[in-house]
Amino acid sequence: MHKRVVILGAGPAGLSAGWKLAEKGCKVEVLELDSRVGGLCKSYYYKDYTFDLGGHRFISKDPELVNDIQELMGDELYVSPRKSVVRLKGKYFYYPLAGKDLISKMNPLTSAKCFADYLYVSTKNRLVSPKEVSLEDWVVNRFGRGLYDIYFGPYSEKLWGLPPSKISKDWAAQRISLLNLWDVFLRLLGKKSNAPKTYATRFYYPFKGGIGRMCDRMAERITSNGGSILLNAAVTRVKMNGKGIEEVSYRQDGKEKTITGDIFISTIPLPEFVRSIEPAVGRRYVEVADSMKFRSIRFLNILIDKERISENTWIYIPEGKFKVMRIQEPKNWSPNNAPPEKTSLILEIACNLGDEIWNADEDGLARHCCDELRQLGLLNGERINHKFTTRVAHAYPIYTLDYHTKVNTIYELFDGAKNLIPIGRQGLYRYNNMDHSIKMGFLAARHITDGLPKEDIFKIASEEEAFEADEDGKGKSGR
Repeated sequence: MHKRVVILGAGPAGLSAGWKLAEKGCKVEVLELDSRVGGLCKSYYYKDYTFDLGGHRFISKDPELVNDIQELMGDELYVSPRKSVVRLKGKYFYYPLAGKDLISKMNPLTSAKCFADYLYVSTKNRLVSPKEVSLEDWVVNRFGRGLYDIYFGPYSEKLWGLPPSKISKDWAAQRISLLNLWDVFLRLLGKKSNAPKTYATRFYYPFKGGIGRMCDRMAERITSNGGSILLNAAVTRVKMNGKGIEEVSYRQDGKEKTITGDIFISTIPLPEFVRSIEPAVGRRYVEVADSMKFRSIRFLNILIDKERISENTWIYIPEGKFKVMRIQEPKNWSPNNAPPEKTSLILEIACNLGDEIWNADEDGLARHCCDELRQLGLLNGERINHKFTTRVAHAYPIYTLDYHTKVNTIYELFDGAKNLIPIGRQGLYRYNNMDHSIKMGFLAARHITDGLPKEDIFKIASEEEAFEADEDGKGKSGR
């Protein structure tokens, strides 16, 4: 292979494509906006501590994909147990829901109402097919109004910054279908003891270096096979004609440069890609691109003088009175993420780019969040050695009710661009997971080297099923 492939973005999607293409002899050049590779799966280091940009993990039902990652990582790959809880009304409930928790922790009247609502909607839906448009419709029609009001509704609004009635049901169908109240009811009666088959009880994670180590290893494969990765390279212009991309301009070290190639793979945020096209696309496309927003995340990373805060992988905080949305303890992902007898926490706070939380003073935000940790019972006088924040501007594409209309409109632009392949969460404006992005990268490489139909790439993460794992841990991954 002697094709020159230019990849825009060095996250897991772009790096996995470059890895496979470079091994096949393609000339691979990767442009990355940041000073390091990794994208959303980057890791940050402070002294002997490791912090990811949120909770990223790898698991997959695809044995070929798992084998490739195992070969890439070798003995660096660690199998970590998953244990998540929901903090609700002062109590911690195991996730997925367990009958014992419902009896011992939840108010009996609340439990009764949730089960009654569930039985009501289950019966009604057997008689009349429900109309579903929004996330609220989808949840209420499966779990009843009770659980929606106390958990799904508040958490979803905190995550998206919009009422669930304005979020498309398509996101719910892929993200939360693993919860089944009938399974909970059977476990409550002792008729079923195992966790739902769609729930991942363990996952793969690098033993050292955080999730970003996987991206570092992919980058090493690219450069060892003759490819190049240009860091601090901001794409400024994509010159297109009726057949595809002619060249891409980027700014690096204060200088404007251009690059040409036979094929271009884009993982940069789809709206930004559209706005960078020259000659400029029609007003209709620009207006749609401008309406396609991302939810941002600000992370507070805390170093704590204590062996461990909890045993949980994730703690979900649905109640609106708390700014914090989710908490993870990196040491529970790998023991090497913190020094012996020390631990750390990553607090996720959903926001919008440029809003009050995004721009908040770091010390003030830290004081507020540490106060929330004390209210949650997670801090009780422990010494905090250091704290700092990190940010992600394009964390989650927002699935508004007209989501499909928007993306299909923008995809029209690419129908005639034979040498362009958009992939990844940001490149396709699709809420997919780490394993999906890597798989897209592999399939993009196969399209270029072996003629795999491009349509096969775009099918990834479009199915209406939960992005989760089966009980043996060989399922799909995600945030």
